[in-house]
Amino acid sequence: MDSATRDTVLPDFPINAVLRRDDEAIRCPFAAFAHLRQDHPVVWSDVLGAWLVSRYDDIREVLKDPVTFSSRYASGRSSVTGLAERIADDPDFPEETRRQAARRVELSKSNVLLTADPPLHKRQRGLVAMAFTPRRVKEMEPEFQAIVDSLIDAFPEGGPVDIMRDFAMPLPMTVIARILGVPHELMPTFKKWTIAFTKGVGALDLPREELIELFADVDEFYDYFTAELDKRRREPQDDLLTDLLQARMSGEESLSEHEILQMLVQFLVAGNETTTNLIGSTVKRLIDSPDLMASVRSDLSRVPVVVEETLRLEAPAQGIFRLAMADVELGGQQIREGDMLYLMYSSGNRDEAAFLEPEEVKLDGSRGHHLAFGRGEHVCLGSNLARRESAIAITTLLRRVEGLAHAGPEPTPYMRSFALRGPLALPVTFTKRS
Repeated sequence: MDSATRDTVLPDFPINAVLRRDDEAIRCPFAAFAHLRQDHPVVWSDVLGAWLVSRYDDIREVLKDPVTFSSRYASGRSSVTGLAERIADDPDFPEETRRQAARRVELSKSNVLLTADPPLHKRQRGLVAMAFTPRRVKEMEPEFQAIVDSLIDAFPEGGPVDIMRDFAMPLPMTVIARILGVPHELMPTFKKWTIAFTKGVGALDLPREELIELFADVDEFYDYFTAELDKRRREPQDDLLTDLLQARMSGEESLSEHEILQMLVQFLVAGNETTTNLIGSTVKRLIDSPDLMASVRSDLSRVPVVVEETLRLEAPAQGIFRLAMADVELGGQQIREGDMLYLMYSSGNRDEAAFLEPEEVKLDGSRGHHLAFGRGEHVCLGSNLARRESAIAITTLLRRVEGLAHAGPEPTPYMRSFALRGPLALPVTFTKRS
């Protein structure tokens, strides 16, 4: 199929403002999604270099067929790896930055979990799944509760407090740092690494100086955990790094160091940034909806349902890439072998054909399955962790404070990414309960 015959995103389509990270479009991209669902459910974007897939059923069709639609190289060009591929051979960057970018490209050749297909994906998931079972997450709940209580204890009476900086960010960051065995004194560095790996996601136009700093931080992450893996080989400990090194399944090879390092990157981003955004988005939704806030306060057992609806409506991971392994038709379009597709979870989750009154929060548990954690083989490994952290955080916050209200400028600023969604800051005032 000649590219000229494609149904292509035109310059005046609202989705272009989202992909180019216009502030207003990023804050509220949902009208742009609805436009695609109604008139262009599968459409080629020159900006992204991929097909935009916006309807629920089309997204599910792709997710359930890993043979035709591969996860390999699925991070796309709007990712840290995609940025690295462009920088590694770019003479405009310092030699050290090009070396750091090339290292990232080399490590990314080890397709791992999010970017692996069966049977490789099944082997890897089987080797690490025990770390994130509901039972293991349940065992960690007292630690979640202690962290949440300590964060609220530190709130100044009446505020203001930035929910993102002082609550939503430190909880999952502390949890995943402990899971990875990072000592408390390295938390500022751990935060810096998190920012480095998430900054490039969904960003096509980062300034040169920011890219140089980003790849220096990425390289530091790899250096640190390469050294830590060496330590665990010599002196095993009761932690995830040791578990990954020692993981064995009958008839399967153990994980390589490259595989483990790439897994750690995914744990860092998926176990940290997305949960931060989920907590922040849930708090904002409750503040913005007084009736919803009152209903949930009257029955805190509804918190998990609100978290689930926030996952559907705000989808901290807005979408994911796939690679076409054969010529195939999807949504009336002819996809060519080698084409990239961007599955728009956040659009599919608001599809009128899949959800009754999709813009509304329903507390009766009647919703079908949303796409925020993916579907099928690649459903998010840490979904149990994210759900429980968020539910404990929101439940405790509502139990211990009242009168939550915005204290910052409106509208609330959002992450400048088309692929990740969450408030950048959420200042609030409140009254602590005795």
